[in-house]
Amino acid sequence: MPAERDLDAARARFLRGGRTALAPDEVRAEVLASWERCADAPRGAPAPFVGHQDGGPLVASADAVLSAFAAENPDAGCAVGLVGDDGTVRVRRDTASAPAELLDAAGWVPGHRHDERSVGTTAAGLVRHTRGPALVEGPEHLHPALRVLRDAAAPVTLGAHRAAVVVVTHASERGGTAAALARTLAAAVVEHEERVAHRRVLAVHDAVAGLRADGVPWVLATAGEDLWVGRGAQALAPPDQQALHDLLTASVLLDETGADRHLDLPSGLCAEVRVHEVRGVDGEVLGAVLGGAPVEVHVAAGRTSTAAREARRRQGSHVAPTTRRDFAADLHRGPAAAASEEARLRANQELFSPYVRARRDATATLAHRRHLLLVGETGVGKRTLARERFGHLFPHGTSTTIDCSTLGEAHDVPVDDPGAEVHLVLLDGVHTLTPRSARRLDEALRPLTVVPGRVIVVGCLDSASVDAGRPYGLLLRHFHETVRVPALRHRSDELAEIARSVLRSTTGARSLRLSHQVVRVLEGYSWPGNIAELEDVLRYVVTRKPVGVVQPPDLPAFCFTSAPRLTMLETAQADAIIHALYETRGNRYKAAAMLGIARSSLYRKIDAFGISYIA
Repeated sequence: MPAERDLDAARARFLRGGRTALAPDEVRAEVLASWERCADAPRGAPAPFVGHQDGGPLVASADAVLSAFAAENPDAGCAVGLVGDDGTVRVRRDTASAPAELLDAAGWVPGHRHDERSVGTTAAGLVRHTRGPALVEGPEHLHPALRVLRDAAAPVTLGAHRAAVVVVTHASERGGTAAALARTLAAAVVEHEERVAHRRVLAVHDAVAGLRADGVPWVLATAGEDLWVGRGAQALAPPDQQALHDLLTASVLLDETGADRHLDLPSGLCAEVRVHEVRGVDGEVLGAVLGGAPVEVHVAAGRTSTAAREARRRQGSHVAPTTRRDFAADLHRGPAAAASEEARLRANQELFSPYVRARRDATATLAHRRHLLLVGETGVGKRTLARERFGHLFPHGTSTTIDCSTLGEAHDVPVDDPGAEVHLVLLDGVHTLTPRSARRLDEALRPLTVVPGRVIVVGCLDSASVDAGRPYGLLLRHFHETVRVPALRHRSDELAEIARSVLRSTTGARSLRLSHQVVRVLEGYSWPGNIAELEDVLRYVVTRKPVGVVQPPDLPAFCFTSAPRLTMLETAQADAIIHALYETRGNRYKAAAMLGIARSSLYRKIDAFGISYIA
């Protein structure tokens, strides 16, 4: 190791003249390579804050191991932490006040990014490129705030998650203790996760055994990234297995467990399923299991007959029974009635919140790394939905957006990122493809099927329906699923929150609020331009009234035009409300509870649809 004064002089010469200004072996090869990678990085700039993201089991295990080390060794005289593969500090624990103050000054704080582009050479940055232990002495840092520190790092890998355990001491500390400690803690993190995974698998196995003991024919279970399919479910057709798998994945990701669901499988079977969370002794979620059975299995238990369920499924679960009403039904109701009411409530919630179902289906498709086609009117938020769901599922993934309208002018189609584990290719404006550009894009997408799962293609089609005769019909074979994103006029219950969100992004820190009367006006407008038109309206309002409370006179005149005639979805919603009011003898409170929506939403829809009073 060269003397500190020699390293300072070598660094100064490198910054002036590059590698040619240094003598052979004057600086370690891995450090010199890092200097060259980050020669253009801003020296002295603070580490940027990128936020706290879910790092999965790796961050949880590192937090437990490093916290235990700091508690058991309060006088170790160092700081220990975990740095993600993207350079973001995820965990930090201090055992001495002096290094802690220096790290605070350098911005080595959870949520801040310390990669080579931001702060220059670090031990964690060397680990990312060498995939082995690394040590960086104080003068080897390019960032002035890090020159008084000495950091050692060791790689740690858990499945697809990669990071580095870092031990930071003062630059005056010498010896190999820090490097040895980093390797020991990295091994302890892996061992801790293996113990947690073993406990998780045992807990999920016990839950599966319990369902089998209860005679549940279809059982699927997941513990993190692993999936188990029971023998009964293995006998189903592959599309049916995939539907059950999608439901299990979406229920876990969206935290929608613990309720019975009526599911129509692709083969035509009807099933009753339930997803259960598997929790540990401390309440930690260890996994989830799905238990299901065909509808015919429940007939012997005295539940609703198959014919009745099939008739209700064909008519729509919100439609009242067509048989003679039994006014004594409340006197002999059993457990089957509660299950039927829950299924009916869930169906109504999906009817009145179509965006929830589109979001759930898109989440399940992207979680399985399958190609997805988003269909909907212009400006409904298809690109936002794709980017938000992809970022939630794959925090470290990269993305490329291809404008299909200008594809014919490009010389190549950038559809891959070799350095990324998961890469999103977002095809914007698929409907604008010409026959020539569609053929070129088809040739570029064809190699992606060779290595499935690493690249996810999401196409955004600005159309109410898919027309295979258009030029983009050549690409339809690449997509595994099609999800329709509803128009803004079908999301009246969410329109107030959407408008407030757009207003916050438009006004920044200024105080500007929407009055209740304005929200009612916005809900009554049809929004043919969807979210893009809503953004234009709110920008118009902001220019006229920068602060205060927005009132109806502040809106453009066209917002007060009457809505067109009811669509098919609105007609179905109106029918559901009429039947609910009929069943509850006009009691709007009970009708809202039956439909699973808020009373305010029910009142707005009654006014919007022009429903008369039902006694």
